[in-house]
Amino acid sequence: MRLTVIVMRIRRTLVIFILCSFYFSEAFCCEYSVRDAGFVTILPTQYRIYCFIRDDTPEKLTSTFKQISYTTFMDTNVEFEIINVEQNNNHPAMEYFHFWEIQSFPSAILVSPEGRSFILPISVPNKPFKETVWSSLENVVSSPKREEILEHIVKAYCVVLLVEGEDAAENKRVHEAVDVATQKIAGMMSQLPKHIDEPPYIIVIPRELVSHETILLWSLDVNENEVTEPCVAVLYGRGRRIGPLLEGEQITESVLFNILYVIGLSCDCGLDARLTRGTLIPHRWGEKMQSDVLKYLGFDAESPMVKMEISSIMSMNRSIRMEDNGNIRSSGNELDEYREDVLEYERESAIGRVSPAQLRELSSTGAATPKSGLNLKMTLTITSIIVLLIFAGGLFILLRSRGKIS
Repeated sequence: MRLTVIVMRIRRTLVIFILCSFYFSEAFCCEYSVRDAGFVTILPTQYRIYCFIRDDTPEKLTSTFKQISYTTFMDTNVEFEIINVEQNNNHPAMEYFHFWEIQSFPSAILVSPEGRSFILPISVPNKPFKETVWSSLENVVSSPKREEILEHIVKAYCVVLLVEGEDAAENKRVHEAVDVATQKIAGMMSQLPKHIDEPPYIIVIPRELVSHETILLWSLDVNENEVTEPCVAVLYGRGRRIGPLLEGEQITESVLFNILYVIGLSCDCGLDARLTRGTLIPHRWGEKMQSDVLKYLGFDAESPMVKMEISSIMSMNRSIRMEDNGNIRSSGNELDEYREDVLEYERESAIGRVSPAQLRELSSTGAATPKSGLNLKMTLTITSIIVLLIFAGGLFILLRSRGKIS
């Protein structure tokens, strides 16, 4: 009788232990969505401004650059460097100096993380040099539409940036496609793993205002002088682009919906990082933006622990990937619940664009996290299994010894 009571107690303890282990592991499942991960900077992707001077460049001008750049680029993803072309002829930035055939000094060139470059206007006739420099550098990180993006990107599901083209009928078609796709996402937001305050926010750059957003468009690989058809870019997280830049006929309701849907998925759903870790737009991200992330998302995106876990999740094997032809494919059914068509688009080879092959090369040469890394969820699961095996072994030995005694 006593042995039976002992066995019942052991069984009850084992059941409680198993239930606690289950809920413990569930509580530590990946709590981040793809959208959340977009706010976390794992590897720095900085824009760079190179200011070229010579030995005979007045110290006053050089000092002006240093003072303005220090103030302007605080809390931004832009780095500033002054290069004396006569003393640093072997500097890597001299490639851009020779490419643009710089003849006047000082001169400044903005370089994107992908290596595209843009000459900044720092000398305007009949305007003070200091005023021109300040305006030019400030325009690198700020513009009316970027301020609007930052105003909504933390609370909203994402920001859909629509650049209008020359044809009014085509603009109307694209507007309708964007509206329908974002409304569908808004209708399913209650089913997402994490609560999001607001649906996708649409920002339109009318044709007549394209010239006011030169740097923003350039960062998205759009040349303001070549905008003839509508363009759409989806921005999320910390001003990060997800998926391709859609142009003209590529902009359809189903294609846009598939890109938007990915943002709401769980961070550990098996997405290829190339699909979600797009380049950031150049912008200012200060303490207010960081506090807003903490307020609306519930975690500190600057925390080393958060960065470590997101990095570990991103390093896992991928079942949803971007193929070389630009298609998004899945070996499972993660995208099947809401998708209507497979996201397909064609990328024309053009100067300044980076091919998927080049992206693989960049990611392999960068300081990527090892693919063998285990995230917290896996570690807890393995630990629970080991503890259960030890507990079961001890239970078996105890029951066996009790049997011998009886």
